[in-house]
Amino acid sequence: MKKTIHFYITLLESSPFPAIIFRVSDLKIIALNARAADLFRVLKEKAVSKPMPDFFVSPDDLQDIMTHLSYHKKLVDYETRLLARGGRFFWAYLSANPISIQEEKAVICAFADINHQKELEQNLQKNKELYRSIIRTSPDNITMVDMLGKIFMVSPAATRMFGYNDKDRSPYGMPILDHIHPADQARFKHDVRQLKAGTNTGVHEYRAVRKDGSELYIESHSEIIHDNQGRPDSILYVIRDITQRRETEKAIRENEERFVTIFQEVPDPVLIFRQDGTILDMNRQCEEWFHVGKICSIGHKVQNLGFFSTDANNEDQFLKIISLQSGEKYETCIRLSDGQERYAILSTRYITIQGEIAILLLINDIDSLTRAYKALTKANHQISLLNSITRHDILNKVMVITGYGEILLEDYPDMEWSATLQTIFSSGKDIQHLIDFTREYQDLGVHEPVWQRIDDIMQKDVLKSLSGGISLSILTEKVEIYADPLLEKVLYNLVENSIRHGEGVTRISLSYEISGDICQVLYRDDGVGVAESEKSMIFQKGHGKNTGLGLFLIREILSFTGISITESGVPGQGVRFEMLVPSGCWRFYPPSDIRDYIVQ
Repeated sequence: MKKTIHFYITLLESSPFPAIIFRVSDLKIIALNARAADLFRVLKEKAVSKPMPDFFVSPDDLQDIMTHLSYHKKLVDYETRLLARGGRFFWAYLSANPISIQEEKAVICAFADINHQKELEQNLQKNKELYRSIIRTSPDNITMVDMLGKIFMVSPAATRMFGYNDKDRSPYGMPILDHIHPADQARFKHDVRQLKAGTNTGVHEYRAVRKDGSELYIESHSEIIHDNQGRPDSILYVIRDITQRRETEKAIRENEERFVTIFQEVPDPVLIFRQDGTILDMNRQCEEWFHVGKICSIGHKVQNLGFFSTDANNEDQFLKIISLQSGEKYETCIRLSDGQERYAILSTRYITIQGEIAILLLINDIDSLTRAYKALTKANHQISLLNSITRHDILNKVMVITGYGEILLEDYPDMEWSATLQTIFSSGKDIQHLIDFTREYQDLGVHEPVWQRIDDIMQKDVLKSLSGGISLSILTEKVEIYADPLLEKVLYNLVENSIRHGEGVTRISLSYEISGDICQVLYRDDGVGVAESEKSMIFQKGHGKNTGLGLFLIREILSFTGISITESGVPGQGVRFEMLVPSGCWRFYPPSDIRDYIVQ
């Protein structure tokens, strides 16, 4: 049966890919579908009869295609550069098959827009191996789409998850929405709109569809990727197959007896209610916490019973609770009916009870811990204040001793007891130095560790003025260190140590060496270094030419987050302090900009 042009037009419109049919005799377009018209930015009616070579950046590519078809009768994923209306160039995969339309030879071509993929390859070529390693070894589905939702990059795990194999056509150019179950597509579109509007609502769960139509449950995290000018360029999806987890959760939900046992034995208050706040159940701990009876509370709304009011930020606690995402935690202070306040961490999970969606609220009681922490913080503040006052009074007395000692030394320089007086004066100065030292380190370990960049710290004025006249080579790698806020004192003491003991230091350098999940920060100078006999003692308390606390405190500050420090320099060639930062206490900066790490 001879196929007519109408048959092929119908075939084109049902194709999920942009497609064009052109005659072999004059290479002019006979028909194209709407996807192809959008791809080339032309009207379908105006594209018909246009020469096919007009759409190729290099007409030789079309000649290669025709030559290939004359020998092999089929062409798959031929990479070429095409030209759209308005002078837009883009890369695409082209697949072609010869056909016959009422005895006239023609060719049907299908296209997959891979322009974003090519641009990504060019922009990220510098770090190709890192990108490929991350994408190739990731157990999760990593998929990138353009701002229209079309896939332009997938990881091997994504290919497998979507149900493709090496012999299939990859999902390049397909809308990612095609892999979302129809029942969840509206919610998926809503979440994408929120993401584009600048609201990242975290992890979402959807039903997905593989190539063969089978269903699975996925957990998806998405991020907007921006170009060098800060404009939204594409969307990154990290997708995990949670089908087994969902099936396990379903089995647990359906086993009512086991659920009730676990529910009652949980040591924290647990409350179950509908999305409108109607209470369905609560455990014994919840009854005791809120001083209510379960029988009297079931059927009533949480809002009417006054379980929750507003938090310290004047935010409605109940509205905050029902807006929590799976796994998200909310720390707040709950005011009870008797006027007492209790600190708690709230987390929710959606469950199904007799086919109805409900919210399970877990209240983690942290009241004792929080109040102890606040009391400790207050005590630390009071101790710090007392130390400051005491230190001030001691310094005043020491200044009297050193002042009068200096006067006596000047007035009686040759007396037989002048040596004793000199000892008293020097001891007074040492006490003054030690008191000053305690002022600088009174906050050691008081504050939570924070992420810090060493290159930023080294740019501060106090370190610049200290290292004036010394050539300073600062590391440029974008790495952050998780350490005590007194990390600045560590660097200050290292520089001061080089100036004080290096005997003519002219150059100081800081650099990173990363091996696996360990980061090593190296501090070097070109001074006299440390003698072999001193290396094992320089970090001991009291060892040194001044207070003997400088390097000891350096080690203590770093140890708060598990960072160790050793000295391995060659005597006579300068010091080499090695700070070993364990896994979890260093990261690339900025962590949110995936383009700094994922490259192809």
